[in-house]
Amino acid sequence: MQHIEIEQSTFERLQRFAKPLVDTPDIVVNRALDALEQREINHIDHEVLTDNVRNINPRSLPDLKHTKVLAASLDRKSVHKPNWNLLVYEILSYAMNQLSDFSEVQKHCPVNMVLGCKEDEGYRYLAEIGISVQGLSANNACEALVIIANSLNVELNVTIMWRNKEGAVFPGEKGSLSISSTL
Repeated sequence: MQHIEIEQSTFERLQRFAKPLVDTPDIVVNRALDALEQREINHIDHEVLTDNVRNINPRSLPDLKHTKVLAASLDRKSVHKPNWNLLVYEILSYAMNQLSDFSEVQKHCPVNMVLGCKEDEGYRYLAEIGISVQGLSANNACEALVIIANSLNVELNVTIMWRNKEGAVFPGEKGSLSISSTL
């Protein structure tokens, strides 16, 4: 844990945004950082709309190794701090809420998952829906997302950027994947 010193006037500013007897200075600072990050995401969203963006065909996905998810939405709801595996978890939660039955979810979702808590072999437990899911590579996660979104007829939008790394198919470029709901 780091200890920092701040001016009294800065501390008083922090107090204006704190819930008395509930929030610590750390909580208030994190709230402010969250707001800055969201502003940055909104800036990226605007930048993505105005910059050249490669349109990704969901039927013919490029190699997504070395990609970073910049922004994403599922069923028109923005996903906070998205990454490939978080998007899989989000769409599985959506599927579980829509289908209400684990065996039905398994039919629509081509990912390794088990009912209950399993936290070894790369599995992560999703307590809110009571299943454990094995982590996926960017390529496998995106493929699963496309299959699930199409199967459940749910809108999915993902904006990515290929990192400037050896092995990236389109280094430094942005891409956009969209699956529209037909409902």
